[in-house]
Amino acid sequence: MNAKTPSQAQQTTLAQRQQGLTLIEAMVALAIFAIGSLGIIGLFLNSFSMSAQNQNLTSGFEIAQSAVGVLRANGANALNLNGATASASSASNSLLAPVSSVMSAYGMPPQASVTIIVATTITGANLCPCNATVTVSWGNGASYQTQTIVGY
Repeated sequence: MNAKTPSQAQQTTLAQRQQGLTLIEAMVALAIFAIGSLGIIGLFLNSFSMSAQNQNLTSGFEIAQSAVGVLRANGANALNLNGATASASSASNSLLAPVSSVMSAYGMPPQASVTIIVATTITGANLCPCNATVTVSWGNGASYQTQTIVGY
């Protein structure tokens, strides 16, 4: 009465073979997991790079706004700042000392600089109001530039 039919014997053998993972199945699962993990690591590395770039743009904006503030504070004498430069350690014009302080506070590298160009294209004469361009560069090719009208 306890005799097994052939179909039951085959089912038992099949069940015994399917009890665990084979080495090949485990290796395939591990390979799929590794490929997926590499994609996620790539996303993390890309986000760190973008974060550094955004930090540079934010500091560039703040430094440029500091330079624009100096230009606006000087009103019609803004032409005196044409061609002026500043770095984290020095400024070509004493009026740009606050800009150097801001650069130093942001930890800008030594090769970073701020350049101010003031052009009298609005009136055509050597008088303001003037177009002013402030460029903040990091020395590695990256830069931030803004334009404004000063001396009005």
